[in-house]
Amino acid sequence: MRNSELAQVLRAANPWWSRRRRASWVLDDADLASRARHEWAPATTEARSTLATVTDRPRPGTVTLVVGMRGVGKTTAVKDVVAHLVADPATDPRRVVLVPVQLADDAGAISTLRPTDLATALRTPTRTGAPACDGHRVLVVDEVGTVAGWPQMLADACRRGDQVLATTSVLDPADLAVLASAVPAGALAVRHLQPASMSELLLAQPAGRSGDVRADYLRHGGLPRAIAEHRDLGDVGDELVERLAAGLHVDVCRGEDRCPLDVLLSAVCATTDRFVEPEHLAHLLSLTTPEVGLLLSRLEQAHVLDPRRGLVDPLLHRLPSLLAPERHTEPSTQHIATFSH
Repeated sequence: MRNSELAQVLRAANPWWSRRRRASWVLDDADLASRARHEWAPATTEARSTLATVTDRPRPGTVTLVVGMRGVGKTTAVKDVVAHLVADPATDPRRVVLVPVQLADDAGAISTLRPTDLATALRTPTRTGAPACDGHRVLVVDEVGTVAGWPQMLADACRRGDQVLATTSVLDPADLAVLASAVPAGALAVRHLQPASMSELLLAQPAGRSGDVRADYLRHGGLPRAIAEHRDLGDVGDELVERLAAGLHVDVCRGEDRCPLDVLLSAVCATTDRFVEPEHLAHLLSLTTPEVGLLLSRLEQAHVLDPRRGLVDPLLHRLPSLLAPERHTEPSTQHIATFSH
């Protein structure tokens, strides 16, 4: 991507650089507007509490990594942080640079910035459209985990004195180890956002009957927007399903089509017993055992699969039948209850 093209991406992602838009951008931001339409308030409160240390005071020379599966609210959470920062009269909004690593086209297909593009945006933001400013930057990097070399890029920014806030749906333990070893001691904080559990839903709705809450949870799962859409619309909407699937395809398939996501999730759901067995899946999917092992590893790194307990959220069991009802039958509630994390 040419620097001029990257500059267009960054200018669109950072409307607060304009004085006229410093306050008003939150009213038409797509992610914040989506939450406003279908918000589950306990998740918003939890995310704000998790990132309170980032919003409380400037923290130059640090990296905060926000980790969680697709759809759990990471992007909205860091945009809340940005809104807090740029609303502060003491903050120069030009210092705050949001870099969206993954971009969706009109059809919903996701493309990922090349490593060289991300490195340029973080190292020399003024070359890619960011206005000049005094002092350290606040670099907000959304969905960084599938870019090769990302730990070193974040560490370099940290050592330059910038404050880095990054999200990722995918976290390879080896990448985390590289990042931890490359930043100064005490500079790295890892924060996790997770889908709500059924017990958390019960606590949030004490007046509800436990049987009804359980039945609803086994249908919509614990992702904040899924909970809210089920409450507001009667079920999870198509847009959320398609966005979740598109993101998981990037995280797990990495642009390859060796195994369609719906087929993979359906096979994992159907073959899950006490443990996920790669050999059985390999036979079912017509792949080699090492190929299946790689896909399972990516599902685990994407916080979608617990190898000992199955898919981590009930909605993931239903996802294949929601994506391709002509190919997949929705699993029973008993199966979902037994083999969800």
